[in-house]
Amino acid sequence: MKREREKKSVAANKQQQKKIEKQELAEKKGIEALFRSQIHSMIQDIEKTALLSEYVNLLTAEMKPETADQEMQDFEMQVDLAEREQ
Repeated sequence: MKREREKKSVAANKQQQKKIEKQELAEKKGIEALFRSQIHSMIQDIEKTALLSEYVNLLTAEMKPETADQEMQDFEMQVDLAEREQ
């Protein structure tokens, strides 16, 4: 009788441990997904800042606004192409 209770207890402990391990794995995957999302967002912010900086540089170089707009479109296309290649 005692031996059966011990076996059941061991089996219950193993099941509980597996459940905990599954929860930990799910939490880890969630954290990794959140991290990737945050990194992606940061990269987009950096790209936007670079685009704005480039645009300001073009305008301060006394370039015509139309020419600056065309240069920016070209620059954005290069950034988009680089993103696709990654």
